[in-house]
Amino acid sequence: MKVSSAVLKGATIAAALLVLSPAAWADDFTDACMLGSDPATDMPKTCACMSTKIAPNVRADAIEALRRSYKAMSDTGTLLDPNQLPPNLMRGLQAVVIAQADCM
Repeated sequence: MKVSSAVLKGATIAAALLVLSPAAWADDFTDACMLGSDPATDMPKTCACMSTKIAPNVRADAIEALRRSYKAMSDTGTLLDPNQLPPNLMRGLQAVVIAQADCM
């Protein structure tokens, strides 16, 4: 009886970790996507949609590209020049643009 209880607890913990991991990713992406945006607009819905469309292999780069884009706008008032990004962040930014087009 104790063995099956331990196995059940282990399976429950593993399932919880699987469920929470994508949620943490979504929060990081959504936070970066929402930088400078009013939560009273449609942006939370758009960012949530975009989050589902960003592939795991470019997700971190997409988040960093969004953060750099926001920083460029807040620091200088000008758009981020994609040609000034390293190739990995350029791919991340491209993933964001494609996801945004799919979610608008």
